[in-house]
Amino acid sequence: MKDVHIIAALPTKAEICVLKNNGIFEKFSHEKIVKSCLLVGSSVWTAEKIASQVASSSYDGITTKEIKMWVYESLKNADKELAEKYMKTNQLRVRTSRDTIEPFDKDKIAKTLVVETDASPELADKLATEVYKELGKLEVDYLTAPMIREMVNTKLVEHGLETLRRRYTRLGIPVYNITNLIQNGSRDNANMIHNPETVHKYVADEALKQYALLNILPSELADAHMSGDIHIHDLEYFAGRPINCLQHDLRLFIKHGLKVDGTGDHTSVAGPPNHIETLMNHSGEIMLAAQQNMSGGQSMCLWNVFVAPFAAGLPYGKVKQAVQMFIYNLNMAYAARGSQVPFTSINMEFTVPDFLQDVDAYGPKGQLVGTYGDFEEETRILQRAFTEILLQGDSDGKPHLFPNTIYGLRKEVLKDEFAEDLELVHQLCAKYGTAYFINMLPSYRGNLANYMGCRTSLGDNWTGEWDKDCFRTGNLAYITLNLPRIAYQSRDEDEIFEYLDSYLRLSEEVLMLRRKQALACLDDYNMLPFLTQELDGERYYRVENSTMTFGFVGLNEMLQAHTGTGIEDPDSLKLGLKVVDYMNQRAQELKKDTGLRWTIIQTPAESTAYRFATLDREKFGADAITQGDADAGYYTNSSHVPVSSDINLIDRIRVEEQFHSRTLGGHIFHAFMGEAYSDPQALMSLTDKIARKSDIGFWAYSSAMSFCIKCKTLMKGLQQSCASCGEQKEVEWYDRITGYVQQVGRARSASGGWNAGKMKELGDRNRYEP
Repeated sequence: MKDVHIIAALPTKAEICVLKNNGIFEKFSHEKIVKSCLLVGSSVWTAEKIASQVASSSYDGITTKEIKMWVYESLKNADKELAEKYMKTNQLRVRTSRDTIEPFDKDKIAKTLVVETDASPELADKLATEVYKELGKLEVDYLTAPMIREMVNTKLVEHGLETLRRRYTRLGIPVYNITNLIQNGSRDNANMIHNPETVHKYVADEALKQYALLNILPSELADAHMSGDIHIHDLEYFAGRPINCLQHDLRLFIKHGLKVDGTGDHTSVAGPPNHIETLMNHSGEIMLAAQQNMSGGQSMCLWNVFVAPFAAGLPYGKVKQAVQMFIYNLNMAYAARGSQVPFTSINMEFTVPDFLQDVDAYGPKGQLVGTYGDFEEETRILQRAFTEILLQGDSDGKPHLFPNTIYGLRKEVLKDEFAEDLELVHQLCAKYGTAYFINMLPSYRGNLANYMGCRTSLGDNWTGEWDKDCFRTGNLAYITLNLPRIAYQSRDEDEIFEYLDSYLRLSEEVLMLRRKQALACLDDYNMLPFLTQELDGERYYRVENSTMTFGFVGLNEMLQAHTGTGIEDPDSLKLGLKVVDYMNQRAQELKKDTGLRWTIIQTPAESTAYRFATLDREKFGADAITQGDADAGYYTNSSHVPVSSDINLIDRIRVEEQFHSRTLGGHIFHAFMGEAYSDPQALMSLTDKIARKSDIGFWAYSSAMSFCIKCKTLMKGLQQSCASCGEQKEVEWYDRITGYVQQVGRARSASGGWNAGKMKELGDRNRYEP
């Protein structure tokens, strides 16, 4: 596989290129050799001479290891001591516990001993020096953090420092890290509270991440992730839960009942529901059960259409009560990964779509009750009830954060007949900002499109059958490319696409390994029984229709680095579109070559935008272009206009709409609204314009909120104190993260629910006023 990868990645130019350890080619650099010699104390004359000798002997495809050996031999002829110093400096690389590759640094050993064991600086330096001498005897290219830690532990034992060794030893992750998790929690996921289950999840996650990096992924792919060329999402789930998002088909459970474990061997088995209350309970249990088998978001599409037969003949109050039970159950099922509620979405229609009018409808006891076109009124009633419950909030007046509620806009809906229903939804937008809209009017749409989480999406453009394309499948996985880094390393546009091709090929290899692991979990290991259960004579999860997806972060900063202007500039935008078109072209080639479903997504980079920017600042220094400030830098999410831009809303739409037809694996448009933007009629007018006059496919009106825990007052904006009772410490902040509304922290608190990059982005958001 490695030889195939190298051949595929060879450059087309005649210039000399160097093959790095992660499988990516870069142009030969005379300056890098000179710099590496100067860093170990060589004279400028010697450094220049050695660099010239190496350049004259190099050939296209030479490896970094070969170059290092040539430099070493040349230095050895000039100064043996400098040569040994060069070899030690350039040979030892450490794969760290924070998923990076760094030069070995003895001082870091001493520092961790002081911090984690309370050793004196003198003792720590002595131990670090002894370890350094031992490491110098090893003939290895890479060290791992666990290897170094165990060598330090050996020295601690040799010196009789058992108490210090017990503090420093590794239990999957360092004792210090576990202690920090217990005491302070983590801010990698804004949807997780700090409690024992969260600690358990993070400790297990770290072990499983290392397992994936060391045991599943080849070193060049692991290196590409750790160095920040690409980001492999959900590494902790790579081995055992390799499937990301899922779109359910509620009809099958209406017809056949429910086995939450997939087999019925370990739990009670429920038959087909006979009442709407039972169906509401089953709907929640389906998503809670499936969450045990998968790593990402899940959704139910056409939910109110499929539930409609159960509402026939019932008074509105009873229907609303049943819907209320469903919504509360989803928000109170605190049992998903690490003590989260399931990450759920509900896709609803305002009316029964034309393509469903004559489709068989199933009702109580799983019986055929006509067609869905017979249940138009019930479909509308269920949507109305759902929206009213969300609008009420919970008993304290806070928003229901799940499910993500997504409303489909079709041509027939944008009429006066549906004005009352649309106004109710826009009241929800104005109050909480939790609703989403799917635009079914653009030319790239078919009969159906659905969304499963932050933005992952399916449409009926794979086989052309809405059922097979959009139900019982989803996004298997996505890999994110670091676009700004490509620009930092490229001298011209040709090189941009050479690097882009290399990054895509790395991502392709990871995705194929992910699919291989998914098939093993589904077919060989019996690990995913809910997904492999048979219904209607077919396995529930259709892995053959799942999407394999390329994501990206920082298109705006890539353009700034290469052209000097960002995505708002028309000329730069042309290059940005060309980059995403190139990714789509590669996806189309892979569809043809593999027969699999490849797509492009605007990555929901909750942590990746911060991670990439942090790594690039370390690697490229002042050349790295980031948003934020010196303390917290981040890249602009995917192909969005920077949140801090003062561009008007219409112009922002005009830029971002051009990417939605190019990112059918998932996209979103964020309209960040200010405190004064709370008029439902104004939002309705804006919705009509976006739906009719743009190619925006999915969007939400996001507005920051504050909630006083003490007196239960909800306020617009991020307030430092309660406007009602004056409380300052107990004021929670809410806003949309990368795709969903969540608590982000508290007023007057040094920390929030998001990482430092996301908290800085929160403050940078330019919000629109009417």
